[in-house]
Amino acid sequence: MTSSDLPAEGLRDVSAPSDSGDAPFDDVITLSTSNDGDGTVTVTVIGEVDTFTAPVLRASLDTQLEQQPNELVIDLCGVQFLGSAGLAVLVETQKSARSRDVDLRLVANTRAVTRPLEVTGLIDLFTIGDKS
Repeated sequence: MTSSDLPAEGLRDVSAPSDSGDAPFDDVITLSTSNDGDGTVTVTVIGEVDTFTAPVLRASLDTQLEQQPNELVIDLCGVQFLGSAGLAVLVETQKSARSRDVDLRLVANTRAVTRPLEVTGLIDLFTIGDKS
C-alpha cells in the first residue's frame, strides 16, 4: 500500500464499506425542516450540494412544495459548496414553486453560495433575504 492508496487527511475513505451500511455520501449534507405556523416552511441545508447530494435536496424540496406552503425558504447559510447540480435543483425548485404559486426565498450570506449564483447569472432568478 502506498500513500496514494490512503484517503487524504481528514477525509473518509468512501471506497471502504461503511460500518452503518449507509451510502458513503450521506453525511455530506444535513437537511432540517421547520414550519413557523403561518404557512412558511424553511428547509435548512448544511454541507455540500453536489452531484451526490443534490437528489436528496431535490426530494426534500419537492416534498415541501407538494404541501403547498405560502412560502418556501431555503436556508443555505450552512452550505460550504454549491455545485452545478445544486444550482440545477434551485432553478427547478424555483420553476416548481412558481407553477404552484408558492413564494420562494433563499437565505444565502456566504460566498460559497452567492458566488456560483452570480457567476452563472442565476442570482437574478431568486429572492435572496435574511433569516427573518
